[in-house]
Amino acid sequence: MGKQTKQKGSHFGGEWTIQKLHIIEEYAKTYLTALKNQKVKKIYVDGFAGSGKTELKSSSKDGEQQSITVDGSALLSLKYDFDEYYFLEVDEGRIASLKENVKTSYPEKVGKVHFITGDCNKKLSDVLSEITLYHRCLMFLDPYALELKWETLEKISKCGVVDLWYLFPLSVVRLMAKDKDIPDGNKDKVTSILGTDEWLNELFFESPQLTLFGDTQYERVEYDKILEYIKKRFATIFPFVSPNSKILKNEAKNSPMFMLCFMMTNQSGKAQGLASKIVKGIISSTERL
Repeated sequence: MGKQTKQKGSHFGGEWTIQKLHIIEEYAKTYLTALKNQKVKKIYVDGFAGSGKTELKSSSKDGEQQSITVDGSALLSLKYDFDEYYFLEVDEGRIASLKENVKTSYPEKVGKVHFITGDCNKKLSDVLSEITLYHRCLMFLDPYALELKWETLEKISKCGVVDLWYLFPLSVVRLMAKDKDIPDGNKDKVTSILGTDEWLNELFFESPQLTLFGDTQYERVEYDKILEYIKKRFATIFPFVSPNSKILKNEAKNSPMFMLCFMMTNQSGKAQGLASKIVKGIISSTERL
């Protein structure tokens, strides 16, 4: 896991944060091992890099709140020997903190890091234009809320050398009212995340009961079916989407917060098969954390 310090981080997290970081770090380690004999440039991209630090809250045995600060995904990636690193962050304060954290913890890596300030949906296009068939790219997208647009995923899917971990925000489900009576603003937001408005037909069905006025009522499908639909959407543009994903929950409320999904742009069946086994093993290992 990352270094523990007393420095304040840019995010607050919990047990789910530890699971997320474990999965990303373990995959990065295995990814580089698999590529060690290949003559390709290895690139790491963090689309919402933050300040590099995350503050974790926990309760001690006597019930008091405690906090520790751990390295986030961007700093963790610097433990491993990629040839180049791209850290994207919209907030200027966070990117400034990230630069300082990199200089302090990994001064020897500073020359390999590209710090990019701006909207990931726009700036990622520039990064993708630098990646060729002679590169291999591991990318992590961890949006703060519902910022990541479907069009951005489409651009990534066309770059044939990317392995992508996407921390999908399940807050999008809360925008889908269970009776299909959804404000237009919420509909538009869900459509921008899923890339289609067909979810309105796929995720709702007519209720056998009518309203008092004889109108048709609608019900939303079960939660698991919504998660299946989201992964099916990814599979419409990515050659491989792992059937294994990790649901990260708010431990206090035991409510789903995110679905950490893995997908590849590589068309090779052999590469997909290897990645599938690795992902399954790493996700299973989080149960022991």
